[in-house]
Amino acid sequence: MARKPGPHATSDLAIYLDRRILELRHKKTQRDIAIAAGFTNPNMLSMLKNGDTKLAVDRVATLAAALEVDPKYLLRLALAQDGNETMFRIYDEVIGTVVSHNEVGWLEVLREASGNSDPAVTTRARSTILSIFGK
Repeated sequence: MARKPGPHATSDLAIYLDRRILELRHKKTQRDIAIAAGFTNPNMLSMLKNGDTKLAVDRVATLAAALEVDPKYLLRLALAQDGNETMFRIYDEVIGTVVSHNEVGWLEVLREASGNSDPAVTTRARSTILSIFGK
C-alpha cells in the first residue's frame, strides 16, 4: 500500500530537502545530516522531507549547516511552508525580504549591468530574466 503524502509534501522546503539530501549522499547519509542538525530523532529529517511536519525556525541554522546551504535560503523556504503565512509576513515587515547569498550575487550583477542606475522592472526586463530560467 502506498504511503499517503504528508500535508506539506508539496512544499518547496520538502522538495528542496529531498533534492539536497540526494546531492549530499556521496558525502554523508541522511542520518548524518539529521544528527549534525541536532535532531534528537534522526527520523525527523524524513518527516520534513516527506512533508509530515514543518521545519521550526529555530532549527534553520543548524540544518542549513548540516546541508551545507545558505541559511537565509532555508529560512525563506521554512517561512513559506503552509500555515506560516503570518510568520512570513512578520519577518518581511520587521526584517525585510530574506535574501540568500546567491540572490545578493544576482543583485550585484544587476547593479553592475545597470551602472547602479536603480532600474525599474519593466515587462521586457522581467520577460528576459524569466526566459533565462525557461519560464
